[in-house]
Amino acid sequence: MRKFFREHPIIFAIFILFLSRIVGLGVAYVIKVFLPDLNPIKDLGWLIQILFAITTLVLVYWSGDAKGLGFMKPVSKKEWLLWIPTLIIPILIVLTLGFNVSEFSKAGVLAITALCVAINEEVIFRGALVKGFLRFGTTVTIFVPAVLFGIIHLGNIFGGADITFSVYQAGWAIAAGIAYTALRLRNQSIYPLIVFHFILDYTEYLSTGENGVHQTGFSTRALVIGLIVSVLFAIYALVLFKMSKKTIITEMSIES
Repeated sequence: MRKFFREHPIIFAIFILFLSRIVGLGVAYVIKVFLPDLNPIKDLGWLIQILFAITTLVLVYWSGDAKGLGFMKPVSKKEWLLWIPTLIIPILIVLTLGFNVSEFSKAGVLAITALCVAINEEVIFRGALVKGFLRFGTTVTIFVPAVLFGIIHLGNIFGGADITFSVYQAGWAIAAGIAYTALRLRNQSIYPLIVFHFILDYTEYLSTGENGVHQTGFSTRALVIGLIVSVLFAIYALVLFKMSKKTIITEMSIES
């Protein structure tokens, strides 16, 4: 089965997605049986994300294809510098929303949650799906997983998230997915993606006091600014990808 998943990374991505959800949500609802007053999504969201990430990492290393899924150093240390301009995004979040978490314990829980979300989503969407879609060309690889990344964020609506926010969040996710994938194709590694994804999500969580499933509405101005900045991020990453003279991951998808 491990060989099958290595040869069919898109199926592996779907398998990771569903099994991690079964494990995470399953444990949360088992806990709810004993503690019926708990809301599994709201009160145990941090635990669910931890279980998502643990399941994902276990499956990646079980498959024997960690390197093929991006667990490797970037092609150059200089690639890390390309992320410096993108730090304007979390800075804008803080300037727009401020910080709304003062308790150290809550800040710690949100940090763990943000890291686990970053690991889980990057492995699935910029690891397995990127590897799988490469056979269809870089254009398909950049845009199709990004659209799927945006669509899956609409699922937050079923978790009680504000509908308007979730729609804009899906738009941000599509733009960010394009950017993440373009930079992944450029430098091979998902490590920078995980780091930036963590910083971005953690800043958002500290600013809203919520861990991704936002039940509070935001001003249209803030939502539109977020969308515009995300699109600029995608354009920036696509330009960097086009400037790269290396077609770096194509061989990797064939070898792994």
